[in-house]
Amino acid sequence: MKLIVRNLALFIAICLLWTSCKILEPPEGAAPGKGETLYPFVENQQVGFMDEHLIQRISPQFQLRSGESWPYSFSEGRAVVYRSNAAGYIDREGTIAIEPRFEEAYGFSENLARVLSDGRYGYIDSSGNFVIHPQFHRALDFQDGRAAVQKERGGEWGFITPDGTFAIEPQFSAAENFSGGRALVQTSTHREWGYINRSGEMVISPRYREAKSFSDGLAPVQLEFQQWGYIDTSGEIAIPSRYLDAEPFSEEIAVVAMPESDTNLDRKKYGYIDKEGAFIIAPEYDQAYSFCEGQARVRQNGRVGFVNRQGRITVDPIYDRAWDFRNGLALVNLGKKYGYINKQGILVLEPIE
Repeated sequence: MKLIVRNLALFIAICLLWTSCKILEPPEGAAPGKGETLYPFVENQQVGFMDEHLIQRISPQFQLRSGESWPYSFSEGRAVVYRSNAAGYIDREGTIAIEPRFEEAYGFSENLARVLSDGRYGYIDSSGNFVIHPQFHRALDFQDGRAAVQKERGGEWGFITPDGTFAIEPQFSAAENFSGGRALVQTSTHREWGYINRSGEMVISPRYREAKSFSDGLAPVQLEFQQWGYIDTSGEIAIPSRYLDAEPFSEEIAVVAMPESDTNLDRKKYGYIDKEGAFIIAPEYDQAYSFCEGQARVRQNGRVGFVNRQGRITVDPIYDRAWDFRNGLALVNLGKKYGYINKQGILVLEPIE
């Protein structure tokens, strides 16, 4: 397959993308090839990487796994790849930097990557050496210098530092990573959710049946009548409860769900609100996802498209799956085929198998 433009229509699409999406350019002063985004693509069910000009940089040679770890992307100079169902890492030139030997592997965060080895989670450095040896039944990535971990199945959760020592001893029945200086935790006694700071102090008392992490200074929590609203970092109600479901804010906008109609109170329809709780996009979608680069994925009648902040459909819902935009391009899926669109919905790389 030639990844350079193969016909005039595709050439025009790329020109439009190039002139309208200057964010694709490498940062000023960056070394050639170092600041550019590398995008995964699929050919013959093998994964490779290309640059923003759709020029192949790393040939398709890695195993396609369409689950949680797809699409593969670079973080801190490494990308997870699979060969023979074993996970390893490549560098930006496509050279194997860490030999595939793990059952699962995740992107680097704060100089460490979470991997599953012999059924236990540990953390490696960019050379593939274990900094924290596999010892956890479950674990999350590092954020704000802490990672939530669970030693044994059914055991309590605590938080470790990058050297593997516990900064907050295991004491919670469930935990999420830190975000905005707060971590969501569930108490072992009453199974209610609250929030701690990095020292492990409970700064918002555990009183919520359900809750989610902070983002943009607000967190969704289940309040009266099992409806969702939002609290601020001090625990005060910022948006009263009225939603059937709610997600953390992203780009000052949050996904929420309302009843489909007065006669069908259980079926959810999703829309978007601002930080005052007012709808900016009416709840009319079967599913909706957070905003990224000014666009959000929505699902309607089993198909995925995109809307902008004004609620206008920018990409018709015609795809089986889609992923968030990254530097102006979004990966889309039709059957076994994968391609890329720009923010105008133009296919800049037609779906290929």
